[in-house]
Amino acid sequence: MTNGAKRRVVSSVVLLIAISIFASIMFNERASASWAGAKVEQDNAQVAEQTMEQKFKNIQVLKGLPAAQLRPMMNYMSASLGVTCAACHVKTGDEWEFDKDDKKNKQTARKMIQMTLDLNKNQFEGKVEITCYTCHQGLGHPASVPPLPRAMQREQARSTQAFPTPQQILAQYTQAIGGKEAVEKAKTRMLKGVSVAANGQSFPLEIQFESADKVALNVELGQTPTTQKLNGSSGWLKSSRDDRAMDSVEILKIKSLAWSLEPLQLKEPYPRLTFGGWEKVGDRDCNILRMALPDKRRVRFYFDKETGLLLRRVIQTDTPIGTDPEQIDYEDYRDVDGVKVAFTIRTSYLDTNYSSLRKFTEIRHGVKIESSIFNK
Repeated sequence: MTNGAKRRVVSSVVLLIAISIFASIMFNERASASWAGAKVEQDNAQVAEQTMEQKFKNIQVLKGLPAAQLRPMMNYMSASLGVTCAACHVKTGDEWEFDKDDKKNKQTARKMIQMTLDLNKNQFEGKVEITCYTCHQGLGHPASVPPLPRAMQREQARSTQAFPTPQQILAQYTQAIGGKEAVEKAKTRMLKGVSVAANGQSFPLEIQFESADKVALNVELGQTPTTQKLNGSSGWLKSSRDDRAMDSVEILKIKSLAWSLEPLQLKEPYPRLTFGGWEKVGDRDCNILRMALPDKRRVRFYFDKETGLLLRRVIQTDTPIGTDPEQIDYEDYRDVDGVKVAFTIRTSYLDTNYSSLRKFTEIRHGVKIESSIFNK
């Protein structure tokens, strides 16, 4: 390889590292604006969330961003490049020393951030078109040659199948889960079962649910339970190591869990539904409904064409670097007090630490729940 070729390879690697760091910055900027804000309530007082430089050492290019966004930022990079922390960070024995700058990847990336900012600003009118995932597609080093053999593109025959309306799909869904009256009676819910983490560990789980913004979650982790509580826009976490207000990312996660536990509302907040075509979930043909949420996220609902049941919900959060997805799969529907309920819920995130399988063994509706249980 000539010296010029070597310089081009090195420059390409440096650029891709910088793109990855830039993606994380933009991910945090979007998250700080839309993910439940940067404040949480604790002891009835608003406490400002710490910034990255306040909580972590040697923060240089991420100053001013909420500290809670650092972990999702790193997980986004990991998923986009197919790398682990060790690509940039130092580990001594069993201890990570994230503040150290010993590795050239980390040092070089900082220098290249401004270049990627300028590239998107000057070449794409301020739109972030270049990201780590644009080139890497989950690979540490992007492929430079298209794979062979390439499939010949054939013109697809246009479907003559009539499109169902959102109203028709929702009517079938409502009937499938037991009807509007039965759903309206099931206002409170108590669920017991196990939560299986991505690493295969399982823990006893109990959830008390009053609404999408009032939920209490208790997980038995060894001898000590971990409790999470959501009450409106405020949340609390208590474990053997913590007793504190949740940060904005943690609040978003428990809100998503609460949302996954309730049947779809048949009016607000679902006024902007459109038909999104047909796809398969496993071996089941599904009708898709699309919807834009008031907070600018997008949702796709996958309804079984035959049974009408909801099989999948995909939530997409727009960011300047693309789309951050969350997928919820519903399985093992059973009748509980006249309402069909999924006894297995799979939740998948780019951050596999949050991905989980929840298998319920007992679900009861109409249980009396003391309002104080949702408070700290």
